[in-house]
Amino acid sequence: MNLDEIRSNISRLDSELLSLLAQRKALSLDVARSKLENPRPIRDQEREQALLVELVSQGRKLGLDAHYVTRIFQTIIEDSVLSQQALLQDLLNPQDSVPAISVAFLGLKGSYSNMAARKYLARFQAPLVEHNCESFQQILETVESGQAQYGILPIENTSSGSINEVFDLMQHTSLSIVGELTQPIEHCLLVATDTQVEQIKTLYTHSQPYQQCSQYLSRLGELDVKFCAASSNAMEQVARLKRHDVAALGSADGGELHGLTPLVEGLANQKQNMTRFIVVARKPIEVAEQIPAKTSFIMSTGQQSGALVEALLVLRGHGITMTRLESRPIIGNPWEEMFYVDVAGNLNSEAMQVALKELGRITRFIKVMGCYPSAEVAPTRIPPRLLSKPNTGERAEPVRPSRHYQADNTQVQVGPYVLGGDDPLLIAELNGFPDEARLQETARRVKEQGAQVLAADCFDGVDTERGMARLRQLRATAARFDLAAMTRVTSAEQVQRAAESVELLLLEASAVRNDELIGAAGRCTRPLLLELADEPEQSLSLAQHILQQGNQQLALLDTQALPLARLLDLNSQTHLPLVSRLSGDAAALPRLGEALNAAGVSGFCLAVNGDDGALEQLAHSLYRD
Repeated sequence: MNLDEIRSNISRLDSELLSLLAQRKALSLDVARSKLENPRPIRDQEREQALLVELVSQGRKLGLDAHYVTRIFQTIIEDSVLSQQALLQDLLNPQDSVPAISVAFLGLKGSYSNMAARKYLARFQAPLVEHNCESFQQILETVESGQAQYGILPIENTSSGSINEVFDLMQHTSLSIVGELTQPIEHCLLVATDTQVEQIKTLYTHSQPYQQCSQYLSRLGELDVKFCAASSNAMEQVARLKRHDVAALGSADGGELHGLTPLVEGLANQKQNMTRFIVVARKPIEVAEQIPAKTSFIMSTGQQSGALVEALLVLRGHGITMTRLESRPIIGNPWEEMFYVDVAGNLNSEAMQVALKELGRITRFIKVMGCYPSAEVAPTRIPPRLLSKPNTGERAEPVRPSRHYQADNTQVQVGPYVLGGDDPLLIAELNGFPDEARLQETARRVKEQGAQVLAADCFDGVDTERGMARLRQLRATAARFDLAAMTRVTSAEQVQRAAESVELLLLEASAVRNDELIGAAGRCTRPLLLELADEPEQSLSLAQHILQQGNQQLALLDTQALPLARLLDLNSQTHLPLVSRLSGDAAALPRLGEALNAAGVSGFCLAVNGDDGALEQLAHSLYRD
C-alpha cells in the first residue's frame, strides 16, 4: 500500500473505534439502569481490576504493551463511571424543560472558570448562556437572583492553596453546592505578536496565576505587573494592545479564543497544577445512594479546649471520612473561627444524619452547604506484578531483576562512587534536616569517618518551595565534602525536583501503591534505592516495573534486618545491589557489617544522630584491608 492507502485504512479504523466506543457507552448506561432497579454501587473495583487484567492478557497476544492497554481502558472506565453517575442523577433530579443552561463565572470567555463551566455543563447537551462576572460576590448574586441557574467558583489550587474569599462568601449565601470538578491548570505566557521573552516588560495577570508561577516570573527580572479581575481580562488587554513587550498569564485554550499564542508553556511552580471548582445553585440536589457522594458543611465550635477535637471525634465515631478541613475567622467575632468541612458520605445516609444531629448539640452553629456526587474517579489499579509478563516456559522473557536476565551484579553509579563494586558503599543518614551549621559539621565528620553518601529527608513536613531549598543546601554541602547526596521522594513531582539536585533517590516500600510515583521514578535518570517490603518478592515485582520504564540504575534497601539465609537467597535471585540499614549497639556493628558483606550486601545505611563512633568503626572494619 502507498501512504494514502495506509492513511485511509487508519481513518476507517478510527471511525470503527468511535462507533464501538459509542456502543460500549450505551451498554454501560444500561448497566446503570439495572443498578437503579436493583440498588448496587456504581463502581465494582474487583470487577474492573479483573477486566483490566484480562484485557492486558489479550493485548499481549496482539502485540500491545500492557501499560498502553491499561491507560486506554482506565480512561474508558472513568468515562463510563461518570456517565452512569450523570444518568442516575438526572433520573433522581429531573431538570425543568429549559431552552438553555445559564451559568455565572469569573471573567470573560477563555478564563479558567469559563473553561471549567463549559466542561461541567457539557453533560446537559443544551445551549449555554454565559454570564461574565467581575467578582466572586457577583457570581453568587447572579445565581441568587435567578439570572443564572449555576455558578462556578474556584475553591482551592494545588499550588497556591485555598481561595479564602470564596470560603468567606459561602458562609453567608443561601445557595447550595450541587457539584464539583477538578481542572488541570496549565499556565502559559501568552502574546499577541511575534516576540521574545527578553522583550516582555509588562505582564497582565490575575493574582492566583501570578502566585502559582512565582518561581518562573522571578527569573524574568523587573516586570510591570498589571493585576486584572480574571485571566480572561488579562488576555483581552494583551489582545487589544497587540504590542511585542506585553504578555498575559493564561491557558493555551483560553488564549486561542482571544487570538493569542503561547510563548512559554508549563510555568506553574508545581507541575501538577490543579484547581478544584464547586458548582452552586439555588436548590440542593439528591444524590443516588449508588454514587460516591460528598457532603460539605460549616460549623462553629466553642473556644473551650478540645472543642474541635470533640466535633471531629463524632465523625470518626460514625465511620465518616473527612476529606477537607478549613478554618476562616468569623468577621466581627475576634478569635473565633468557622470550620469548613468536606466528608465522604451521602447526606441521606443514616450515619450522616445521626452525626449531624450530634454535631448540632455540641456546636454553636452548623449548616449543610450541599451534598453532591464526588468528581474523583480513582483509576482502577493493577498491581505491578500483574503487569509483568509471566515467567512460564522457556520462551517467556526473563524477569529483569532476576539472575536469569543478568548473571553479573549490576553496578549503580552514585555520583563518583559505585554501588555493587568491590567495596561496599556507606550512606550516612541524618535524622531530620539540621540547620546549615550542623549540616556542614556533620558532613565534614561523616566524610572523615568513611561515608560516601550523605542522606537527608528534604521534603518531610515542608512545602515544595522549602523542600527545593533544602535540596540545594544538601547538594552544595555534600559536594563541598566530596560526598554524593540522597533524599526520600514520595510523589512524582518530588522525583522530578530531586533528580535535578541529588545523586540518589530513596523510594519507600509503600510506593507500590503509587503508580504515578513509580512511573516517574522509572522514567528518571537518577539511581534509585528501593526499600524492601515485608515480602521481598513484592519488591522484586515492583523493581521489574521500574526497570521496564527505562531506569536500570536500581538497588534494594533492606530495612527489616533479614536473616543471613534470606539475604543469601535474595542475592541468588537478583542481580540488583543490596543495601542494609544498620542500627543497634555500635560495638556490634562491625562484625554484623562483615557478615552481611560476605552474604552479598553491597552497601550500608547508618543513622548518624550523634558522634557515637559507630560509622567510623564500621568503615574501619569494612575497609581495613
